[in-house]
Amino acid sequence: MAMTGRIEITSGDTGWRIAEPLLSAVWPPEAIARLSWRDVVWAHADHRVLVFDGNDRIVCHVGLFLRMAKWDGRPVRIGGVGGVATREDSRCQGLASLAMRRAANEFSNVHSVDFALLFCEPHHAPVYQKLGWHAFAGDVFVAQPAGQIRFVVADPYVLDLRMSPHNGEIDLCGLPW
Repeated sequence: MAMTGRIEITSGDTGWRIAEPLLSAVWPPEAIARLSWRDVVWAHADHRVLVFDGNDRIVCHVGLFLRMAKWDGRPVRIGGVGGVATREDSRCQGLASLAMRRAANEFSNVHSVDFALLFCEPHHAPVYQKLGWHAFAGDVFVAQPAGQIRFVVADPYVLDLRMSPHNGEIDLCGLPW
């Protein structure tokens, strides 16, 4: 892919103002109403990877989350990925892969996280697996308004950084992303 635009890392709030129209277009209310995760309360991104085309139009978004959590009861610093979205007319050009590689670099070199975690639907898994993410075979627990729950509406995938969790129990100690 010949990228003629730019990539920016923004704060979560600043990036939200830029990314919200893209995310609303990719996931309009009528589409969300049909999804298994429609009733989940999500965390707000701490940072965002934003990809712009040569016309300065946002075409891709990846939300980045930083969290002190627990893996098998041990404290860990997790980098989370959520809200991966690409404009329909900009798909299949490698933009999401580019943004995901930038997210991995941020987690590893800027934020020094132990590992990264994302949740995805099965049909998206091959994309993440090509980027080095692997299925997490254990249980993930998250906070929701009714209390802590085992998160089962999407599959967890991990990117090994300083640690390589493949199974066990992850407690996000907060909302999912």
